[in-house]
Amino acid sequence: MSSVKLLKDLLGNTEEVELKNNKLFIKEINTQELFNSVLVANANERQSTASTLTKAEVRGGGRKPYKQKHTGRARQGSIRNPHYVGGGRAFGPTPEKNYTLKQNSKAYKLAFKSAMTLKLNEKGLNLLSNKIEMKEPSTKTISKLLKKVSYDNKKILFVINETKNENFLKSCQNLEKVVSKTWNQVSAKDILNSDIAVIQEDAFNKISEVFA
Repeated sequence: MSSVKLLKDLLGNTEEVELKNNKLFIKEINTQELFNSVLVANANERQSTASTLTKAEVRGGGRKPYKQKHTGRARQGSIRNPHYVGGGRAFGPTPEKNYTLKQNSKAYKLAFKSAMTLKLNEKGLNLLSNKIEMKEPSTKTISKLLKKVSYDNKKILFVINETKNENFLKSCQNLEKVVSKTWNQVSAKDILNSDIAVIQEDAFNKISEVFA
């Protein structure tokens, strides 16, 4: 059993609660699967934007530079061949390149459990009450909450239940060190990148059901 801090409301009131027999946490952290999970996440976020021109796409070079024979030089068809300065690029990168990697579900679940266990051991895992509702987005309210619980200079990850808390998600968008996601969007990388992971109670229960 481990105790975690529960944020009861937006005024910064907290209490200690016990996590009893939760299968989301494991005895031994698997660092290799954690590494693989982050590697896959980084690769899947990578956009293929590098692009070069082939000899067919470079401007100019339509005319044969010199005649085929009797010059004593090697035959050339275009001054835009890859070996010419200003010529096209042979086998260069194109935007169609796919950097996507995959990790099987069993390995990913182990990585996610390892990340959650690591955060719990570091005392960086907290819960958020289900009763927190915002009538309208307010960055100021979230900023005050973070200062009240001494989280204002740390990287915070809020994990909430579904999108009915849209005002809460919007309230976190303009805070530099705060990331907010729904329970089905959060990844092992998100948890590792945060100093404090604050998970809404319902969201924590759903994550436990999926990953346990």
